[in-house]
Amino acid sequence: MYAGAVAPEKSQLGERIRSARAAKDWKQKHLAAELDVEPITVSRWERGATTPDLDVLGRIAAATGKPVSYFVGGSTEASPPAPVNIEEAAARVEAAALQIATEVDRLARVVEQLRAELARAR
Repeated sequence: MYAGAVAPEKSQLGERIRSARAAKDWKQKHLAAELDVEPITVSRWERGATTPDLDVLGRIAAATGKPVSYFVGGSTEASPPAPVNIEEAAARVEAAALQIATEVDRLARVVEQLRAELARAR
């Protein structure tokens, strides 16, 4: 790699920052103002010369309305959250709680058996 080359993951991140900014119809100076950084900093990110820290990436995501996964994940589009059926989720939690309670009872019986055996051994 020659001195001016940019690592693929840096250029991909930079392209996603640029794309998210452009989707808001913002110039680099607009994103820079939202993040309280200099416009040259945004330019460096977009060119892949530097990369933002993870906390700054979170701020970029918030400012552009994209999830952080858009910038660091493999998907170029934000996937919508899966719909949640509250009744089904509650039933799964209840079933898991019942299973845990059953296991705790079983373990309590095992502990009592061990204590009884230890008492007989003394």
